[in-house]
Amino acid sequence: MAKVYYDLIKAGLREIEDVPVRWRADVQTMLDADTQGSAE
Repeated sequence: MAKVYYDLIKAGLREIEDVPVRWRADVQTMLDADTQGSAE
């Protein structure tokens, strides 16, 4: 489910604040990893 929210955020359809608390930490981790990967 975290992947679904991650994809929605990447598509610009949701923001991290819209993610249920249950999944928010996992989604934030995925976003952070993606940001670090893009920065290199």
